[in-house]
Amino acid sequence: MPLVTSDVHVDQALSAVSISYAQDQSRFIASQVFPSVNVSHLSNKYHIFSKDAYLRSEAGLRAPGSRSRTANFQLSTGTYSCEEYSIAMNVDDLVAANADAGLDILTSTTKYVTEQLLLKRDQVFAATAFADGVWTGSTTGGDITPGTLWSASGGTPIKDIQTQQDAVEAKTGRKPGVLVLGSDVYTALRDSDDILDRVKYSERGVLTTDLMASIFGVDRVIVAAPIVNSGAESGTASYGRVFDADDALLCYVPDAPGLMTPSAGYMFSFTGISGAYEFEGLRTRRYREEAEHSERIEALSAFDFKVTGADLGAWFDGAVA
Repeated sequence: MPLVTSDVHVDQALSAVSISYAQDQSRFIASQVFPSVNVSHLSNKYHIFSKDAYLRSEAGLRAPGSRSRTANFQLSTGTYSCEEYSIAMNVDDLVAANADAGLDILTSTTKYVTEQLLLKRDQVFAATAFADGVWTGSTTGGDITPGTLWSASGGTPIKDIQTQQDAVEAKTGRKPGVLVLGSDVYTALRDSDDILDRVKYSERGVLTTDLMASIFGVDRVIVAAPIVNSGAESGTASYGRVFDADDALLCYVPDAPGLMTPSAGYMFSFTGISGAYEFEGLRTRRYREEAEHSERIEALSAFDFKVTGADLGAWFDGAVA
């Protein structure tokens, strides 16, 4: 009887190939938008300097021998309160010992729990800042829906964004330089005649987010693209976007947090959680569960997203169809 393929090869998992639906961590945008402030207490206060006093000049002429005019600024306080989020997965010793090389099971588990936490952080950020009724820096002081949607023929996203950029700057003295686009907005803008008419004169020719930033006159364009399965475990999966796909946020944030530094918002990251390393307050830990004969991989993070300058942002609600 001739040899068959099963006689010469025993099926096994390839050590160089495995399949995972893990999202690239660069797709999680919360820390790309709001600067992270490391804090040593779960809750505390921060000082707020009065905008009206800083943007009003009381300086005047001084006659010889007379006193200089006096002026004062006012102080108030805001508060933050970090809440801890965590997720863990146990890897049984027998499972680890029997795992194929391609799994690299402990590393894969660490990536899994880390991504779980980053996904949750983006969900919290989206609910706090990428939402209707939050921002007041626009021409109307509220949410803006373009007169002609950016996905429609004749849409003018360049003018619309620059108009709101000017509105924020007129109210705050700060020019917003970060534009966060829902995924459908980003797709529509890539096909917008308003944009393509500018791109055709560019040597680069490919409509990247860097080129969009240059066209819109902002420092950064960020695409809010992560997805989430909202279905219950072992139930029917339901996939959707974490961030509303047809909306956009234009805001001012500094390059780094600092004293007397206004920002549309900050991410307060509690650094007091013990662990092996720190990444914007996110820690991973590995420890033994002897009673369960397992290694436990755990990810923890305590944070709070705060909109600290609602007038430093303009919200585009339903910018595309």
